[in-house]
Amino acid sequence: MANTFNFKINAVDCHTNQDGLEKVVYNVHWSYIATSEGENPVSASSIGVESIGAPSSESFTAFEDLTEEIVVGWITAKMGDERIASMKESLNKQIEEKINPTQVTLQLPKQVEPLV
Repeated sequence: MANTFNFKINAVDCHTNQDGLEKVVYNVHWSYIATSEGENPVSASSIGVESIGAPSSESFTAFEDLTEEIVVGWITAKMGDERIASMKESLNKQIEEKINPTQVTLQLPKQVEPLV
């Protein structure tokens, strides 16, 4: 079964005014979430901040017109296919480890009474 992957935009940092433009996004806070298929899906995620370049007045999108799809397009273009593929591989491994753990943390079977 294949995992599904989705970006979620958590927040954006904006300059209030830059070169005559208002609410200019310069940092995007994101989560990249992988979810397994099946009856009991398992998720793993990665978070980060991506800096984006200053817009030109011709390519500027007003803050009020921004959508998650637009902003995801900005950050995925900046990240590139290789970086996204690497994140997918890491998230796939995290999900596999959750489903079929190779390491666990256990308590000792008997606790020793402290010496007083």
